[in-house]
Amino acid sequence: MATLPRICFVSMEVYPNLRPGVADEAGGAGFQIVQLARGLRDRGYPVVFVVGDYGQPAVEEIDGFTVLRSNRVAYDRSKTRALANLWRLFSAMRRARARHYVLRSTRFLSFFVMTYARLLGGRYTFMVANLPHCLREELEDLPPLFRRLYESSLNMAHRVTVQSDEQQALMKSNFGIKAPVVPNGIVAPPWTGPRLEATYDICWVASFKVQKRADKLVEMVRLMPNRRFLVVGGPGPDKAYSQNLVDQLRELRNVEFRGFVNPDQVGAVYESSRLFLNTSDWEGFPNGFLYAWTRGIPAVSLCIDPDQAVTRLDLGIVDPDLPSLALKINALLDDAPRYAAMARRCHDHVCTHHSLDNAVDRLLEALPR
Repeated sequence: MATLPRICFVSMEVYPNLRPGVADEAGGAGFQIVQLARGLRDRGYPVVFVVGDYGQPAVEEIDGFTVLRSNRVAYDRSKTRALANLWRLFSAMRRARARHYVLRSTRFLSFFVMTYARLLGGRYTFMVANLPHCLREELEDLPPLFRRLYESSLNMAHRVTVQSDEQQALMKSNFGIKAPVVPNGIVAPPWTGPRLEATYDICWVASFKVQKRADKLVEMVRLMPNRRFLVVGGPGPDKAYSQNLVDQLRELRNVEFRGFVNPDQVGAVYESSRLFLNTSDWEGFPNGFLYAWTRGIPAVSLCIDPDQAVTRLDLGIVDPDLPSLALKINALLDDAPRYAAMARRCHDHVCTHHSLDNAVDRLLEALPR
């Protein structure tokens, strides 16, 4: 029987997803990496992680994975520290001894992970984690050297994958790259019926990064004083911005604010709510939608609608106008038969199109030979 190839996932931010509680943020890209890794592990593939430095041992065994410590951050303005970080990254990748090196998210690291993978005789796959990765105009805000490195890494990657048909079309039109779709995957609990009597009407689960637009959440809460909101999220990079919004939310009587919740406990947040609200300006394929749909919870959004699944399949509501969205949310919550039917569609859709088995199948098909 042939030995299955070793697969190494490279991410400076994934460690809190592997070790809940070590930080007050655990990103969606990290969640997806760990989901895929577990699916691969369960099929017998040896999986290694190269992760950021959170003060952990240099080598650990976690959940059946070998976890190798690298540098603390993806990008450092100090040239001396940046060079040291790049050396630590190469050293960790070399210790991984993998056939496949897979990077999801960080554009800055893409060129270096690609180069190191080739030097080590491996195959490099870049997994797009959000919409800006597919947009050439988004590169204009980067220093010229970074732009060139990112474009070179895309062109020299053995494979680039995307999360949706929309991203696939954008990657082709902007960079001329034909990228297969590897959908986000999740394990769904059994259907238990619509959550007509849930404690909260609406939950919001995200970090307080600027692009998540928690300011829009504050407006929505004020527009709907008779609805109960559950808000979960850790601070973003701009601490003053985050704290200002948290202070506003804490003053509102129809909000329960819980702050950051560890990834292994976030499922209970969704289970206690009837709807999931997304206020982001942009996303990849939001894990929040998947979490919600696995619990039969429709998603409501100002603009995020990956591959138009929400509107096309009636899995929630999308409306960029806050007062209009509030009216539509109230109408849905007051219509129990409509809500129950939509809830069942959500669960059926995620089980059919976003099962973990399907995501792992697609990744294995996409990995370069």
